[in-house]
Amino acid sequence: MQDAALDIDSDVDWDTTVFGLICPDAIARHLAGPIAKRIADEGFAPLAWKCFWHRPPGIDAYFERNITQVWRAYIYRLADRVFDSGPTIAVLWRDVRPTGSHDSRSSHERLRELKGSSEPAKTKPGTIRGDLGSINVSLGLMHSADSAADSRREAEVFVGRHEFPAGQDPAELPALLSMLEAIRPAELRGFDEVLTGLRARIIGVLWPELPVEARELADKLRACGVAALAAPGAGAQLADHLPPNHPLGPVLRCDFVEGTPGVDIDRAGALLRAYGCDLDKWEDLVLATSMRFTPRRSSLTCVTGAAVG
Repeated sequence: MQDAALDIDSDVDWDTTVFGLICPDAIARHLAGPIAKRIADEGFAPLAWKCFWHRPPGIDAYFERNITQVWRAYIYRLADRVFDSGPTIAVLWRDVRPTGSHDSRSSHERLRELKGSSEPAKTKPGTIRGDLGSINVSLGLMHSADSAADSRREAEVFVGRHEFPAGQDPAELPALLSMLEAIRPAELRGFDEVLTGLRARIIGVLWPELPVEARELADKLRACGVAALAAPGAGAQLADHLPPNHPLGPVLRCDFVEGTPGVDIDRAGALLRAYGCDLDKWEDLVLATSMRFTPRRSSLTCVTGAAVG
């Protein structure tokens, strides 16, 4: 058990040390190990790390500017949802490039470029988020601070000035990540798979009360695969066959993407439970965040009745 602790003011060189997070969605998808390896292969070694299982107590102060100037409150609360969905690993990544390297980029620039854009549509091959497939801005697999000052501040907010253990063996970080990933099977569902599952569940629950044409349409969409049942507008086509004001109509109709009519995800879960089914933890997280931040799609084809008829 480690008793000694780093002092982030006196024991860390923030010009060559980057504060980062391996996020709950990376662990759920069993991508934490590959992410750590990609970072190590780029010339960074873990100086210290700490695992936390719930929202950091200082996160309100960290997000204060966004709360008051950029975000609306309900978007900020998505951070709570993410941090409460599973463990997060805070890591101090020390740049161990050989002396005399010709790379003129700072440590923070190098890790930022390796990480890739927070927006899935802007990610590039060769980046972690591009190659491993981040789902949306909130479910972006990892985080790294942009500057030395940001690293120092974020380390204190997320972990604390004297809370990083000193003298950790870098070989133990992959072992910890593997243990955390062993908690549950790897989550393989992206946004389209999650939305397909939700729509199929609603149709399955309502099958006895659906007219024949609705059943036929649902089966044709299912037969065309995930991209068809998850396509923008597919849920609305199916919802049009429900009786007016059906409680599950808005949930089935919702595309769960930014810029389209949304639903209250907690209310949607309560309605599904009333019909004997529910959203699982991953579905809740993916759908709630994707309503506010555009998700990565496997297909953006809009399915119409004619297309599947």
